[in-house]
Amino acid sequence: MEKFRKGVSTMTRKQALQRAITLLSESPEYAEDVRILQEISDELPINRWSDSSIRDAVEQFILDNGRVPTASDFKKRGMPPHTVIKQKYKTTLKEWLQTHYPVHKPTYEERKEKYTQMFIEEYNRIKPKSQEAFNRDKSPEIKGWQTVANYYRIKSWRKLLEILELPSYSDTFQNRVPQKFKVNFFLDVDLPFLNASNTKT
Repeated sequence: MEKFRKGVSTMTRKQALQRAITLLSESPEYAEDVRILQEISDELPINRWSDSSIRDAVEQFILDNGRVPTASDFKKRGMPPHTVIKQKYKTTLKEWLQTHYPVHKPTYEERKEKYTQMFIEEYNRIKPKSQEAFNRDKSPEIKGWQTVANYYRIKSWRKLLEILELPSYSDTFQNRVPQKFKVNFFLDVDLPFLNASNTKT
């Protein structure tokens, strides 16, 4: 008896599931079924994920997103599931990422330099008259002035500007209170015309 009949195609369970997912995805009412089938498909042993295809998927993610994927990103379509990494490399996904795609964690000094530079650029852009104006008008991605001040272990806005040698844009006259002055003049000189006027009768 022939094992395979001529003209009859064969497919793996994985391929069959993917075909079913593709067909059902065309109808919105099967969305939940598609989700369940995709989860089942992800749990099956996968032969198509080679070392190079796994790396290609990760590196494509980095190109598209500008960062190394986290463990949760491997649940997205087009990424190798956690089970693939575990079966292929005999390790957890987190450990595999730390080994092959380590993420540099900036030091305290690097963060201080980064936030200081961002603060200086933003300060010169908006030219705030006060710390409140800076926090109000800064771009959302810029840290508040207090964050930078903390790196210098100070709590004063004016002191921060002094340390960073930044000009002050505050209006020095807006809070000035008008003052009244009384001036007395004392003359201690001998003026002939004054003496002459005093002697006239």
